[in-house]
Amino acid sequence: MRRAAAIVALTMGACGTASAQPGTLPATALEDFPHVQISNGLITAQVYPPGEKQLYQGTRFDHAGVVFHVTYKGQDYSTYWFDRFVTDPRDESKYPPGVQHACCSVSGPVEEFAPVGFDGAGMGGRFLKPGIGIFKRTSDKYDQFPTLPALNEGQRAFKAAKNGARFTQDLDDPESGYGYSYVKTVTLVPGKPQMTIAHVLKNTGKKDIVTTVYCHNFLTLSPGSEHMVITAPFVWSAEKPLQPELVKLDGKTIRYIAPIPKGVTTMSLMNGFGDRVSDYDFTVANSKTGFGQRIRADQPIAKINMWSISTTYSLEPYIAISLKPGESKRWTYTYDYFGPGEEKTK
Repeated sequence: MRRAAAIVALTMGACGTASAQPGTLPATALEDFPHVQISNGLITAQVYPPGEKQLYQGTRFDHAGVVFHVTYKGQDYSTYWFDRFVTDPRDESKYPPGVQHACCSVSGPVEEFAPVGFDGAGMGGRFLKPGIGIFKRTSDKYDQFPTLPALNEGQRAFKAAKNGARFTQDLDDPESGYGYSYVKTVTLVPGKPQMTIAHVLKNTGKKDIVTTVYCHNFLTLSPGSEHMVITAPFVWSAEKPLQPELVKLDGKTIRYIAPIPKGVTTMSLMNGFGDRVSDYDFTVANSKTGFGQRIRADQPIAKINMWSISTTYSLEPYIAISLKPGESKRWTYTYDYFGPGEEKTK
């Protein structure tokens, strides 16, 4: 077990030698990147600091708060769901199936903000991707999984404690008029099998920041998602048909009745929720092992996407953000972990 708050040095040469393909690293090389192990005595987790030559160099997900190997009673909720990964986001080489490009090579709770100002930027203009920075528009349509280098990422700071970590980013971009101050705090709550991820986003620029954010909960509770049961406070409905031989909607419950075959994806926007904060309250569990988690937030839901493949399951509720200059937004996710025979509500 690594000492809490000890940052492990990166040895790229060793990882490169072990890679399965030129230009790629095996999934296990995630362990070799600088990270901090945190614990509250019940849960352990790894958090990865942002920055040059750190683990996540893609421009899809928020660079703050990559949380990996969240483990409770021996159950790893967020381990590897890909075989190999490419660290350079500008690497456009073609790799065999199983290789994740830098845009997506993360696991565990990790967030993505929608771009701000892309349409109004004009070709060659500057737009904002909160959590990452300022980009130059180079195409007619925004690519959800961009590989463009950021023009301005502002200033970042990272501080770890025994049971948590704090990430900050301050960005000022006079050329575009965008600016913000962002604080994200990951905490393993003392005395509870619980993790919170708290955020404060303040608009310090001259333009409005209108976006959404969701957490891509890359759960690895069950291979193929077999035996997965997802429960909500409302009756589920799907915007597009889900494979009936794999997934069954039953009132407030979604059940996976067979393992997802390799190469198959189940995905749909999901409906049924209202504008109540209480609707952001889900239980995701493996009915065979008894392990699961309750996922809550203190904000209403803007939309929900559900996505799963043979190696991971993700429920993705979105939160809406609209900030005029000088305004701030606070939101917190709460994760309660439980095992066989334990109460699902903490």
